[in-house]
Amino acid sequence: MHLKKVEISGFKSFARSTMLEFPSKITAVVGPNGSGKSNIAESIRWVLGEQSMKSLRGKKGEDLIWNGSPPPAGGVARMGKAGVALFFDNADKRIPIDFDEVVLERKIFRDGMNEYYINNSQVRLKDVVELMARVGLGESKHNIIGQGEVDRVILATPRERREMLEEALGLRIYQLRKNETERKLALTETNMRQVESLVREIAPHLRFLKAQAQKAEARETVEAELKEFQKAYFAKEREEIGAERKNIHGRAAPFLERQELVKKDIEKLLKEIAEAELAIAADDSGKSEEEKKLGEFEARRREFERELGRLEGKLEVEREKAAQPKLRVVDTRYIHEEIREIVSEIKTLLENEDRTDVMKPQLWVFVEDLELLLGQINRGTVEEDRGAERNPLLEELAKTIKEIQVELERVLGAIQNLQSIQQQSREKYRAIQIKIRELDSLLRAKQDEGRDLSLQLERTKFDEERIRVREEVWKKELLESGISEHDLGISPAEFESIRGEELKRKIERMRARLEEIGGIDETVVKEYQETEARHSFLSKELEDLKNAKTSLHELIKELETNIKEDFHIGFAKIKEEFHNYFRIIFGGGRATLQLVDVPMRAAWGEPRQGRGATSLEEDEEDGESTHPTEPGVEVSIDLPKKRIKGLTMLSGGERALTSIALLFSITAVNPPPFLILDETDAALDEANSQRYSAILRELAKKTQLILVTHNRETMKCASILYGVTMGDDGVSKLLSLRLEEAEVYTNR
Repeated sequence: MHLKKVEISGFKSFARSTMLEFPSKITAVVGPNGSGKSNIAESIRWVLGEQSMKSLRGKKGEDLIWNGSPPPAGGVARMGKAGVALFFDNADKRIPIDFDEVVLERKIFRDGMNEYYINNSQVRLKDVVELMARVGLGESKHNIIGQGEVDRVILATPRERREMLEEALGLRIYQLRKNETERKLALTETNMRQVESLVREIAPHLRFLKAQAQKAEARETVEAELKEFQKAYFAKEREEIGAERKNIHGRAAPFLERQELVKKDIEKLLKEIAEAELAIAADDSGKSEEEKKLGEFEARRREFERELGRLEGKLEVEREKAAQPKLRVVDTRYIHEEIREIVSEIKTLLENEDRTDVMKPQLWVFVEDLELLLGQINRGTVEEDRGAERNPLLEELAKTIKEIQVELERVLGAIQNLQSIQQQSREKYRAIQIKIRELDSLLRAKQDEGRDLSLQLERTKFDEERIRVREEVWKKELLESGISEHDLGISPAEFESIRGEELKRKIERMRARLEEIGGIDETVVKEYQETEARHSFLSKELEDLKNAKTSLHELIKELETNIKEDFHIGFAKIKEEFHNYFRIIFGGGRATLQLVDVPMRAAWGEPRQGRGATSLEEDEEDGESTHPTEPGVEVSIDLPKKRIKGLTMLSGGERALTSIALLFSITAVNPPPFLILDETDAALDEANSQRYSAILRELAKKTQLILVTHNRETMKCASILYGVTMGDDGVSKLLSLRLEEAEVYTNR
């Protein structure tokens, strides 16, 4: 397993997406101070789960995101997020994921939100920490030595050194499991105490509830018997109600049928009476019309008779005049007045009578002749002899009289016909009146019969209401008893001979017995059942918690045994390698590691508190120690040709070399996937730099090295060289060079 490449985007000074590939064992990153080369190491530390902003040289998460070019340059705008991705070659499946390549990615946004991804699947920080712990990349980051942290291993506390060694030896995953198990154990113990308290609390109440429940059981027998009697009573009552209702319906059915027939007869009679009354009204209307016509015909008859009398008189006069050819002068006035009167009446007759259309032409001729005669009389030119001329006039008058007589006969016939019709109408009216009286008599009889039937039906309705009330009482009692009607069958045989009233008395006596026993609150019984179930559940849970506690103790013991055994084996190897690297770096001397007891820290990272604030030494002086202890790691060295026995007496360069020796010894025993050294050689002189480079070459045989350096000797051992520069826009830029290719080019 090794780191294939790193992709940086928007992280600190790397505004643009930047890719660094690591195909060789040793890769060096160089560049002037302030160019951003240390940001590469910090980006790797950050994506592995680093949470300390101090370790990342920042104050808040937003400081990790590219904040834009300085004002004079203004080249690249600020970004809203930063992201770093590590690409691991997992062909050996050291990372327990079924992928040949594992991509670990972390993103941060301006609002402080962080996201973690493994192969593009979002995960939790806890998942990342556990996964990295399996391959020796834990929280201590012993494989990433940042700028100015080269002596961090030497200046660490004994406990921190031990944790660093455990992590380097791949024991961190066991420690995480142990810490998780201890937290579960503490939670289990808390739950046990709570459950025990609850069990003690509900025990007295449970005894009281049990007594009440036993009393309720004694009551159940009487209630069961009562229920059987109630079922029998309700079944018998339902049967009696049904039988009586059926009887009432049987008595009411004929009345209902007869009532329907009477209603139909009454409706038929009312319809016939209405039709007769309509006929009378129509006859009255026709009679009025006939009387009106008869009056009109009588008036016309009188007119015709009067006119006929006048015309006959006039005809007689004209005949007389025709017999006397010479007219006397004295007769002229008389004739004049008489003719004028006749003309006026004829005009009136012609204007008012519509049925004299046939006579109109002759009458008008007659009128014209009369007017001509009058004109001649007025002029005094009447001829002496008109006898010959009067013959046509007499004929016309005779013809007109004959026509008027014909019309008069027709009018008389119409009058006779109308009188006959009136007689028939009067006879029909009398017949209808007789029929109406007969229908009224039948109607009254049917109405009397209907009232009698209604009275009979009212009696049956009263009986039905009585049965309905009885049924309502039955339903109410059934509801109060809590028995469902669906549970009622036919009355049982053993209750067949017992009447309903006797059953009801027995039921009342049983209820009195229940009152003597006393009422039991159903909620108390229910509470007893719930409390007893809860007590059983808590008892089982307590037993489960005890078993879980035992299992957790066994698991912690097993994990502690594994950690202790594996740690001692690895510790011995690291101790030996530390001595060897120390002698190589310093050209002699002695270095060793030893285990010491330090106050134990709680599983969640807090020191355990003892009594008061006394120190471990004070407790030991008292002859006893109240503080539980755990192992720590102390470093002891002996430099060649110097009388230096303690780490505090070392110079800065000596501390750095000692830390490098210990770091390389850890790496040699359990090589991590990669090792990042950020200017760890800054304090070395030329001779020590050469030794340092030689050790790096040996160490590269076991793990992948990424070096951030200014040292020429260190650069020589790298196969690939990345140069980091920074322009006026403040953006870090990357240049790469393969030293093998550079040597070939130089030799040319």
